[in-house]
Amino acid sequence: MGNLINNMRRNQWRLFTLFIASLWLSACQPAADQSELKSNPNAPHAAKTALSSTTFDQPFSQEVYIWQRQWRPANQTALVQSQNAFQGLRILALQAHPKPNGADIWFEVAVNHVWLQADPRPKILVVRLDGQFTHLNDEEVIHKINQVLANWQAKGTHIVGVEIDHDSASSKLPAYREFLKKLKAHLPTQLKLSITALPAWLNSAEFPTLLATIDELVLQIHSVSDPRHGLFDAVKGWQWVEQLSRISTVPYLIALPAYGSAVISTASGYQVESETPLRHQRQSANAVEELMADPKILQTFIQKLQNPKDSKLKGIIWFRLPLEGDKRVWPLNTLIAVAQHGELAAKIELVISSDNNVTNQAQLTAENTVKSHTMPQSKLFQLSLINRGNIAGEPPTILSLAGHACSAYDAQNGYRVIQKDGLLTWQSQAETTAALTSIEAPRTNMMSVLQPNRETQKYMLNPNGQKVIGWARCESLYLQGIYAP
Repeated sequence: MGNLINNMRRNQWRLFTLFIASLWLSACQPAADQSELKSNPNAPHAAKTALSSTTFDQPFSQEVYIWQRQWRPANQTALVQSQNAFQGLRILALQAHPKPNGADIWFEVAVNHVWLQADPRPKILVVRLDGQFTHLNDEEVIHKINQVLANWQAKGTHIVGVEIDHDSASSKLPAYREFLKKLKAHLPTQLKLSITALPAWLNSAEFPTLLATIDELVLQIHSVSDPRHGLFDAVKGWQWVEQLSRISTVPYLIALPAYGSAVISTASGYQVESETPLRHQRQSANAVEELMADPKILQTFIQKLQNPKDSKLKGIIWFRLPLEGDKRVWPLNTLIAVAQHGELAAKIELVISSDNNVTNQAQLTAENTVKSHTMPQSKLFQLSLINRGNIAGEPPTILSLAGHACSAYDAQNGYRVIQKDGLLTWQSQAETTAALTSIEAPRTNMMSVLQPNRETQKYMLNPNGQKVIGWARCESLYLQGIYAP
């Protein structure tokens, strides 16, 4: 019996020793190279599954146009702040305008290559050819593009493609197609060729053959085709997207607006003022309307786009990257909130300033204004409204302030002030002003009233916007209540 027990113990020890040895040998084997697993067609099934997921589950891309002809420090700031929100850059690099005498005007944008090279996102060089060209000089255009490409390459800025932005008439699409074929033959093979397209092209019989000459299409569904519809018509926009999905044989993106324009109405029609002021047209205008793309409408639209049925739809491109000081574009925080489905809200506050000291009165209470033991002195207070939100908002209709020993006060910019029972109340006169403007607009050069269903900023305070509404000379002054429309 004792020998049997000893034999069992020896067998158990041998098994344990063999188990430890096998563990040691497996630990000494080199780990499988993950890059080899991904590229090896005979890799294990699990690795193949992971690769397939990467290949077919590509994210919906959001890119942005850089469309400034003069670069300034704000470009660098916007590039850095937008990196986490947008996956690609499309950069205006060259622009051409026709002249009546045939000598075309060429303008090469002096981009900052140091700033671009510090940005890791893929970049596409954009060439703008004015839609007023009656005929493209193919050889000259291709030569100019090659010069810019050589310049960028010499400065070390890597691009992945070239985009041609040309609003050709539908009747001229055959000639445009021939130009694109020549350009494609001259481009380095590693660069893809993209073009922008107008919705009107979708109905042309020449459009499908045009697609055979390019690698990628960008459908622009923002413009002022009719001032009554604003800069963006979501219903028509979706119809155009669906129409393109039935036609396109190449990958495509949708260009969407994040900007504003002025529509100048004259006796002979209307003109659109965007980046370049139309001073002469303004002088003879019957009315000037400021249009701005509505962030909420665009946010709903891209949510619909992000559930595509067409695998050729790669994503969207926003026009354009906002810079500080640009009044005809959404602020960057608005664009990012729209792109990332963030909250869109106006946050209008009252700011009271005195003797160069600014206090946010929206959260101030009576306990914050403790009187000094010394003789109080009268101060001149200025009242301003500021929008700290990310969309435009209507200024408050009534602001009630408690003032002590107020000797003078006044209101401005659409407000009037009333003093009663120790309170100073600023009341908005916007409704009265709007009614008067509506009556007078047809006979004057005043900005015409924009109806509630229009994409408009009239009587609205833009994000980061500030509006002085009055002043008061008092010993103390603090906000008691602010009432929204």
